[in-house]
Amino acid sequence: MATIKAVTFNKYTKPNGFVLADLPKPTIERPEDVLIKVYAASINPVDVKRAFGILRIFDPEKFPARIGYDLAGVIESVGDDADGLNVGDEVYVRLAEDERGAFQEYVVASSKTVALKPKNLTFEEAASLPLAALTTLQGLLAVEGGLQDKTVFVTSGLSGTGSAACQLAKNVFGASKVITTVSTSKVSEVPALLGEGVVDDVIDYKTTNPGQVIPKGSLDVVYDTVAEAFNYLHLMKPGGWIVSIICLPSGQNLKGLFPNIPAWFCSFLDMSFKISKYRASRYNVNYDSVVLVPRKEQLLDLKQWAEEGKLKPIVGKVVPFSDFEGVKKAFTEIYEARGVTGKTVIKIVE
Repeated sequence: MATIKAVTFNKYTKPNGFVLADLPKPTIERPEDVLIKVYAASINPVDVKRAFGILRIFDPEKFPARIGYDLAGVIESVGDDADGLNVGDEVYVRLAEDERGAFQEYVVASSKTVALKPKNLTFEEAASLPLAALTTLQGLLAVEGGLQDKTVFVTSGLSGTGSAACQLAKNVFGASKVITTVSTSKVSEVPALLGEGVVDDVIDYKTTNPGQVIPKGSLDVVYDTVAEAFNYLHLMKPGGWIVSIICLPSGQNLKGLFPNIPAWFCSFLDMSFKISKYRASRYNVNYDSVVLVPRKEQLLDLKQWAEEGKLKPIVGKVVPFSDFEGVKKAFTEIYEARGVTGKTVIKIVE
């Protein structure tokens, strides 16, 4: 039986407990499946959080468990109903929950969530996009009335989701002004990494409290990546929107992805969500949180915008898969939230 190398974990653990295992090479089982040779996979905070057990209440792992959602690669074989995809296609994907395992040499995924990668991007750049950019896109689309001519505040603008939010808000959805926060050493990097004119005001959060320099009542949208949005309610216009990718979602939204979520936990999440909406409503502000749903058509939108130069991926670090100690170190940096610029990518094919 053919085998592949894969990053796994045999119990809930920090990244130092990750294992490079030999597993059977996956095979196509459904007509819509495609087999992808993985060239690159990117690390997301949820990868290390899952491995540590943060989701064990409603989605317990079956060990040995696999890691990772984001990858780019080349299709090696296809099922009988592969949704227009062909052998040899260069693709990228945010894997569904039941397909998770990006950090391995081959993966099987449904063609309904796999899209051709942007032609102008490397595999490493393409692998950095799916989860962060899809989350951002779905979050910004939640804002009723759109972003045209609006003022948008994005926290942590050089993170994976923050960088996508700044670019999509200005370059795609027509925001008139984008404000973001970064640490002291990164202030000067913003124009080069995101593009000249994408961000209008950069705030050094190490030295300056955004709540003291952004004018009261000036923000239409706060895109929250660090669970600080409610600190800025006084800065928002009546009818504005908070969209959070970090605060707890409603139980009903989460149940769509995790059907086995316990009823008591679902009720707890619903109550927490209602409290957040109530807090925002006291300022006449709308509130929503994002639960990502992988959508092929939106990956194709992102592909177009990347090829048009409206969305530039930021890859802060690339680590070869062959250096497993380096791979574990890279996961540890994300686990410890060390403020890595952009995304960290593991290069599977060297």
